[in-house]
Amino acid sequence: MHVAVCDDNVADRKHLERLLSRESDKRSGTPNILYIESFGDKEHFLKNPLKYNIVFMDMCSREGLVKEIIGRLDEMGFNAPLVLYSSKYDYTALKNLPPYVIHAKKPYIPDPLPEFLALGDKNVLGNVVTLPVHINGMVQPVPKDQLMYAVPSDNPNASGKYTLFISGGTALETDDDISAIRQILEPHDEFKLINKDCFVNFKYVSIVMPFTIIMLDYRAFRISLFNSRKFKMHKASIDSTMT
Repeated sequence: MHVAVCDDNVADRKHLERLLSRESDKRSGTPNILYIESFGDKEHFLKNPLKYNIVFMDMCSREGLVKEIIGRLDEMGFNAPLVLYSSKYDYTALKNLPPYVIHAKKPYIPDPLPEFLALGDKNVLGNVVTLPVHINGMVQPVPKDQLMYAVPSDNPNASGKYTLFISGGTALETDDDISAIRQILEPHDEFKLINKDCFVNFKYVSIVMPFTIIMLDYRAFRISLFNSRKFKMHKASIDSTMT
């Protein structure tokens, strides 16, 4: 889940970051860890606010600033939960706020965060593209943008099946073989079969070298020299869609 902290009080912003980091630690080993970014001004936050599944905000350097930000978010089609923490200004007094606004009051404390983050989880599920893989005989949705790579399982009892590695460190053992994985992944441009049996998500590729692809988690995969230029070009193409 992508989380934005918008607070022009540096100490308060850092405090909420720490609280959210603890909540993310509780989610370790799941695909639901928190990716937290912080902003102390309107301009940087509004460069790409639609990437966030929940926003925590108290921008009180001047009166009316929060209202301006919400107006811009509405213009952009924003629909994720926005938690307004009243402090210097009482945001409950603002009129005609959109339905995604939730009110809270400073100081930042741990207790309500799991409840707020549950709303962010719902936003993720409502917007995320999932891949239908088979785990323990059942179809399970895996968030497409969190799948880093798929490799043959090293479990001797799962010969021919695939393991999916999810951002955050989770590994999912599937019932799917290379034919099924190919059908699931090949319709999505970011996934490529880079050798005879390994699929990678080029959004998670760090660098393409003549004989090796290095992932963001430092996993290395062998490729042929013949294909390295093609994969470099594909990485550049995928990177251009992320900016």
